[in-house]
Amino acid sequence: MTRALFRILFSALAALAGLGLSAQQTEVVLSATSGSKLVLAVAPPKVTGLDEASAARDFTDVLQRDLDETGVFGLLKEKLPTATDPASYKAWKEAGAQWLLTTRLTKAPGGEVQLEASAIDTNAEKVVFTKPYKADRLVPLRRLAHALSDDLVFQLTGVRGVASSRIVFVRQLSPGVKEIFQVDRDGANVLQLTRNGSLSLSPSVASDGRLAYVTYKGGAPAIWGQRTAGGAQVKLYEAAGGGMVSSPDWSPDGKRLAFVQGDRRGNTDIMVLDLATGHVRRLTDGSGINTEPSWNPDGTQIAFTSDREGGPQVFLMQSDGSNLRRLTNEGTYNASPAWSPNGAMIAYVSRFEGKFDLFIYKLGEGKAYQITTGVNTSESPAWSPDERRLVFTSNRFGSMQLFTTDLSGRQVVRLSDLTNCQSPAWTRAR
Repeated sequence: MTRALFRILFSALAALAGLGLSAQQTEVVLSATSGSKLVLAVAPPKVTGLDEASAARDFTDVLQRDLDETGVFGLLKEKLPTATDPASYKAWKEAGAQWLLTTRLTKAPGGEVQLEASAIDTNAEKVVFTKPYKADRLVPLRRLAHALSDDLVFQLTGVRGVASSRIVFVRQLSPGVKEIFQVDRDGANVLQLTRNGSLSLSPSVASDGRLAYVTYKGGAPAIWGQRTAGGAQVKLYEAAGGGMVSSPDWSPDGKRLAFVQGDRRGNTDIMVLDLATGHVRRLTDGSGINTEPSWNPDGTQIAFTSDREGGPQVFLMQSDGSNLRRLTNEGTYNASPAWSPNGAMIAYVSRFEGKFDLFIYKLGEGKAYQITTGVNTSESPAWSPDERRLVFTSNRFGSMQLFTTDLSGRQVVRLSDLTNCQSPAWTRAR
């Protein structure tokens, strides 16, 4: 749920029950990686059967951008040798390259494209990675670049990269109409996933790619989504009497959905729906607003936003509602928690010096670190699958758009020029 939606919810419930709504925290830079980056040089591909300009634009440029944003490679781009045979490895090393990446692109008469890639350790003068790739004529070259980037990251770190991943988000198309969209990690291939002609909000993606979201297409809000991977979108839950529901979030095992439901007193609580049985369990039962649930990676805990002690703060509880405790203690407005893939950190939004910025709470340290700074609003953080970046929305260029940042906040990248965006979710599965 975005800051704007949270304020709308407060206002709407205040009309029924009378409620209210506002962090001052120390800015500390959180390093995205430990140690220095490996210096990689990317030699121009050897091309057969393809236009070299197209190969440069759709493969080499995409590959370099992917690698540059991984956080683990530093790209060497100046004063590069031209030869790539074994006799040239010493020259590449002297130029500063620790690894040399060579590629060959070949297009067969039938349209199939083959990619052969090798990474050479210039110090040891030996190949440390080699892999062939094949794609039919319908697969763009950029997909091959993404796959190679992800494999190189895995070779170095043991965790696959995210160049091939996708981001699901909400976009407003006209007043009163918001739909769910999907875009590739690099901002390409925008795809509209819903065509409900109404408000469709708060997308969540299960580990197998199933979608869940809230839509008002039937009048009252209901949770819609997929019961099977690749299956049709169907109604998963609607509150009795058409009551308010919001913020669905898939459990890590894909068997449950945490969500928010309102009551006639103007309160909202965290609920859990068992998809197999249809059984719904209430986890919180207090006055005020409890919203924005986010599961930890093993499904044993849930982070959420609550105003039970005044302004919105981030709280934690076990998945059965027990052991409730407050996480954020600095500031008067902290919301939109997002649990990191390995469970060690929680990203959230905090009001700081009159604006909204992204923070990360490191559970092992018990400390919060500020990620974004500036005069604009940043909100709705979601983690990349490899935990090296966050996707979020910001109005730094006017309308709310999608951005990504590394965990230091120094490498902020606008994902696309699409406007009126909110509630991104980052996934490998779709």
